[in-house]
Amino acid sequence: MNDAVLKSWQENASEWIKAITENTIASRTYTNKAIVDTALKLDRAKIIDIGCGEGWLVRALENQGKKVLGIDAIAELLQSAQSKRIGTFHQMTFEEIMDGKPLPNAPFDMAIFNFCLYQKEGLVTLLSNMAKALNNDGHILIQTLHPYLLMQQGKAYQSQWLSDSWKGLSGNFTNGHAWYARTLGDWSETLNKIPNTKVVFQEVTNEEGNPISLLIHIEKHL
Repeated sequence: MNDAVLKSWQENASEWIKAITENTIASRTYTNKAIVDTALKLDRAKIIDIGCGEGWLVRALENQGKKVLGIDAIAELLQSAQSKRIGTFHQMTFEEIMDGKPLPNAPFDMAIFNFCLYQKEGLVTLLSNMAKALNNDGHILIQTLHPYLLMQQGKAYQSQWLSDSWKGLSGNFTNGHAWYARTLGDWSETLNKIPNTKVVFQEVTNEEGNPISLLIHIEKHL
């Protein structure tokens, strides 16, 4: 996660907490349910939520009897998460994981990246190192914006950088960072470089049948 991303989240942390608390992001009706239901279906006891933000997903899974550690780089988000007194939290960056810094309380049964993967480079290293911190039959769950978004925005269907991560959100968000939008083929090609894993894709749709997000399930194999 580069400096521009960190700076944007630091500047907008309080606005993000407000958006989550007041439930102003309509698509979360579908995406929250999708990630929680999928995680519970896999029925793993010890989970790490990478990029946990203000901790809503940690709380949702803890309330279902799971033991969850939330990791984030932004101190204000972690302070909000810790104030709810549900789950355990630790400050750590993607770069530290990519550099091989040990994750606290590892190994885990499952790692979750919920709408927090913005980079083009380093994704294979990040996820490969995360896989090393999982038990032998561990799982990684990723939820990200559906590649259909590219066509919705009138852009060519090819992997590309998009500006302003806060675009479309209500509130007083500023200084939106760029994020790298991947096609389905790009996701598949990239993730299949992670050794000793199996990758499965699942589309999340709304009531009209339009794609909202992409759920990616990476299963670790020896």
